[in-house]
Amino acid sequence: MNYKIGLLMLLILPLFSCNQDIKFDSEKWKNAGGESILLDTRLNMTNDLIESKTLINKSESEIIELIDSPSRLHGKEVDTIKYFAVQEIYGWDIDPEEITFLKIIFNKKGKSTSVELYSTK
Repeated sequence: MNYKIGLLMLLILPLFSCNQDIKFDSEKWKNAGGESILLDTRLNMTNDLIESKTLINKSESEIIELIDSPSRLHGKEVDTIKYFAVQEIYGWDIDPEEITFLKIIFNKKGKSTSVELYSTK
């Protein structure tokens, strides 16, 4: 009986944890890093963050103040593009199946010109 209830909860849980857009909040974003990067908190803020253009025309240091430091992607590092972690999704092993980033492009003056979601999958 308990097995059936547990299985039912696993099937219903994704329905309640679907992407629910929320307004960007810098402190909540920063607190959703580290071990909490598995949660949808940052992902749910990305639409507001992109549509409001909060990160546009900002320097890398200004962006770091708002959303923390960029991640390093092997083979993708260039001065004009930075990747900021949004969410990690894991399967059955220790390596993530997918990582979602904010991909931010900077102009020659060091100001951000575009922000978009980038996924490793």
